[in-house]
Amino acid sequence: MAKKGGFFLGAIIGGTAAAVAALLLAPKSGKELREDLANQADDLKDKATDYTDYAVQKGSELSSIAKDKASILGDQAGDLAGNVKLKTKDSLDKAQDVSDNVLESFKKQTGELSDRFKKTAQDVNDSVDELGDIAGDASDDIFIDVKESAKKAKETVSEGVTEAKVATKDVPEKVAEAKHDTKKAAKEVADDIKK
Repeated sequence: MAKKGGFFLGAIIGGTAAAVAALLLAPKSGKELREDLANQADDLKDKATDYTDYAVQKGSELSSIAKDKASILGDQAGDLAGNVKLKTKDSLDKAQDVSDNVLESFKKQTGELSDRFKKTAQDVNDSVDELGDIAGDASDDIFIDVKESAKKAKETVSEGVTEAKVATKDVPEKVAEAKHDTKKAAKEVADDIKK
């Protein structure tokens, strides 16, 4: 946007310089020439105002798109964090319940005969396997949630880029139009100077 603003500023400065040169070198009477230059200056000012308004409008559209997509990304990140926290808490609660059961069972079994001890060892092994399964399930769920959130974030960013392209697709035409208008105004000034 800075390059376009520089172009418009250069066009206005160039037009002003041409007007001053025309006043100094014009074969017309001073009054006629001043009237012509005043009219051309008004035209240039109107066109510059139109281009400035256009640039402000496009900037506002791009800002709105960026804010909208940033809000969506923030919501998606919040949802992911909530899901991870919930699944971690659920896994911890389940693991705590299983651990409590294992400890309770172990205390009861220590006072009994050796064949009971073997059964308790098997229960402990089964419980450890169950804890591993719980942790694995939670890990898989978290990975899926993270992957889905990343996919949604990518889609949101892609939508923002597409919307930004649509919002700015007529910018090159406006730049070309500004160049053409500036050249035309400069030619008119030069023609007035030659007269």
